[in-house]
Amino acid sequence: MSEPSQFGIGDGTPEAVAYRLMLDVMRVENRTMSSGALAGAHTPADRHYLLNTYHECLMAVRGKRIAASNGSNRSAAAAA
Repeated sequence: MSEPSQFGIGDGTPEAVAYRLMLDVMRVENRTMSSGALAGAHTPADRHYLLNTYHECLMAVRGKRIAASNGSNRSAAAAA
């Protein structure tokens, strides 16, 4: 039996997969959770970005993400 993570979320849960996907998206989009000098060449992610990106990743993992025609689900979500 594997040890539970510090957040009590197992490795195979949709939430854990969505979190790892969010980290991958952030890496591709040059975003970081660090701020200021620690961010370096990356853009610090604000609360709005983090929550929206995690939500989009969670919906994708659950098979419920609606792809926007322009390739950006965030702009479609903001219009709703």
